[in-house]
Amino acid sequence: MALKPKISVSLNNKCNKITIVEETGPFVITSNEGGWGFPNGDTAGIANADVQFFNSNQTPAILASGTGTISGTTFTDTTHISGTFAIGQTLTGAGVAAGTTITALITGTGANNGGTYEISIAQTVASTTISGNLITQNYILKDSSVDVYAGVSGAPTPGRFTALSEVPWSGTDGIFQIVYTIENNKGQTFTNDTQYQLFLCNLCNCKNALITMLIDACDVKTVKKLKTEVDQMEIYIYGIETAFACGDFDTAEAILTAATTYCNTIKGCASNC
Repeated sequence: MALKPKISVSLNNKCNKITIVEETGPFVITSNEGGWGFPNGDTAGIANADVQFFNSNQTPAILASGTGTISGTTFTDTTHISGTFAIGQTLTGAGVAAGTTITALITGTGANNGGTYEISIAQTVASTTISGNLITQNYILKDSSVDVYAGVSGAPTPGRFTALSEVPWSGTDGIFQIVYTIENNKGQTFTNDTQYQLFLCNLCNCKNALITMLIDACDVKTVKKLKTEVDQMEIYIYGIETAFACGDFDTAEAILTAATTYCNTIKGCASNC
């Protein structure tokens, strides 16, 4: 049995912060064979680790890679390895700031040695392998400058612990595939089982805003209107959650699109959608 990383996530009620909890736990032969500790290795042996979020219709894959550097807001693909770099891709690699994206081509054609690209976050990264991905969000847990595992109670075979607490999240409501990847000092890579997460924070806030307005309403006409809107939002949310639970992501996304459109037409809710 090999190491099997586990992770859980949650958003705050303002939908702009995410908390990531490491759930792998210690190795137990009868109940947690993929946990930390012999024969699977432990957190002291981690070289790199990150948690990536992909939209449900995206396939987690490296679209391009090269050995390169970053200086300020310029990424230089010194020696191109594979694929094609393009605007909108998220860059990942040792020392690359989470959320770094390609915003413009400078001298890069996508696949030429020495090609340069403008990026979204100013930083300095020494020569390393840098990859381009279609990632919604990326959070570094371990690299040359970050280590959330260090000093954790029970390390190097810790139990459940909060890896990142309320760090920025800029995603919308939707279904996301979460990929938790760990690379050890031997060059071996381990990932979590296929995992999807449904976020409906904005829609729930829309419904809650309507409920608050309903409680404060006085005249019969307004009460009736708000009650209808609350009922409609509850139907939308129930439909999305049911479709997601059944694995029907297409239906869940279709209802979500309709619900978001409806929410944006309601006075007092548009800012929450």
